[in-house]
Amino acid sequence: MKIKSTLYLLIIQTLILSGSLFAETITLGEDDDWKAVVLNNLKTTPGKGGFMDLVLRRTELISKEESTDILLPFNREEGQDHSGHYVIKENPEYSNRYFKSGSGAATFDRENRLVLEAKKNGALFSPFSNWEDFSIEFWLYPANPREGEEILQWKGLGRDGNEIYSQEILCHFINRRLVWSFSNVFQLPDSPESHYEISGDPVLPRQWNHHMLRYDSKTGMLEYLINGTPSAIIYTTESGNESNTVYTPRIGEEPGEIVIGSGFTGFMDEFRMERIFNENRSTNRYDLSGYGISPVIDLNFTDSRLNTLGSIESSPGDSAVFPYYQITNSLMEAEDLVNSFQGEATILSSTSSWRPFGEIDEKSRGRYLVLSFLLFPDMKNDVSPGLSFLKVDYTTSLPPLPPTYLNAQKDESGRLKLEWNHSASPGVKGYLLYFGEKPGEYIYPGSPLKIEKENYTFIDGLSPFKQYFFSIKSYTGTETQRYSDFSKEISIRP
Repeated sequence: MKIKSTLYLLIIQTLILSGSLFAETITLGEDDDWKAVVLNNLKTTPGKGGFMDLVLRRTELISKEESTDILLPFNREEGQDHSGHYVIKENPEYSNRYFKSGSGAATFDRENRLVLEAKKNGALFSPFSNWEDFSIEFWLYPANPREGEEILQWKGLGRDGNEIYSQEILCHFINRRLVWSFSNVFQLPDSPESHYEISGDPVLPRQWNHHMLRYDSKTGMLEYLINGTPSAIIYTTESGNESNTVYTPRIGEEPGEIVIGSGFTGFMDEFRMERIFNENRSTNRYDLSGYGISPVIDLNFTDSRLNTLGSIESSPGDSAVFPYYQITNSLMEAEDLVNSFQGEATILSSTSSWRPFGEIDEKSRGRYLVLSFLLFPDMKNDVSPGLSFLKVDYTTSLPPLPPTYLNAQKDESGRLKLEWNHSASPGVKGYLLYFGEKPGEYIYPGSPLKIEKENYTFIDGLSPFKQYFFSIKSYTGTETQRYSDFSKEISIRP
């Protein structure tokens, strides 16, 4: 957060009446790279002028304990999948410059591959596993689809009485199409033998496409979708059509490893396998909104006035940025605003007092300022807005000036009369007269004495010959009362 100060030269009369006025500018973003701002579903990216802009994070898969079997976001090299069911025995290279979602992608160049092995009972590829519904999905960017390039392969062994049989799941390129084949995986109770194959539309090189294979165990429907659009459907039944006799997936007693990307050249992102028939998978890069909340910004003086609030942003398509603010004289209230902020839910709350940047009036005063902002993607064009920086221009509300003259003397009746000149600051409602028996320590019965409007007062009952010390403060009559510094101290012996 960057603060710039400019002293505006005013004519002498104004200086006398209101004191020196300081116009301050606060910037969030630019030099500080948004480091003090709490971000939710947002990230920084190189932007205008060599500074960092805020944009939405690309949609990243999240592991759901009840349904996820394998989750590989491919944002960095890891030792196991995010579901915790499988150990990664071989890793490919990872790219943080070219990816579809999250912040990275797996990079394959024919020589490397990813190898998974089940480490927990209950994983779909653990021994004697019986499957019901399932979905397999991933983003794929092939450099140039070649015959036989394998995207996924699994081999295992099962036993039928005294007979050993092999099992295989294979997803590979044939004629630029991804072909899924299942050998002896879909089984009837009395027979393990089966072979099913499904392929979709041709895959173009050097393009990201989302691939999903999903299975409905009630009907035996095996459906292949590309970019969310059905490309092919078959039924794992004896007739190949929908029927009551459904072949269901079973894993034998010796499951092998899952191999991803063998012989493949290109990128893969966001690989997931679930125990559900996934009906609502979005293929957008940006599915969710994001928000940010600033720390409490101290404007140093009570009732400082906001002049302007501005932002530099980009909103391609129908994406949008909505900045808000709140200002208060209570530090506790400001800190609660920061700690309780939950983005859109907070702004739309019936008790919300957050105000858009454009709404600045006489109520826009306080010492503690909090800024927030919401970013929304354009779902149709799948683009994110960007926020370069926020700027705040405000004028500090300086405390009133104390009187510059204070005098004490006895009057004819023996009372002590205190006189002073009025404060030069506007809005002063009265004064507080402090007195005591030691310099700078104004601890005495009746101290401080409050005087409204007048510039004099009388004090009785002080001990003769004893030395007393006096100083005076001004105070304003605003809703939040403010006090000046002490005036110059004087002393007298009554």
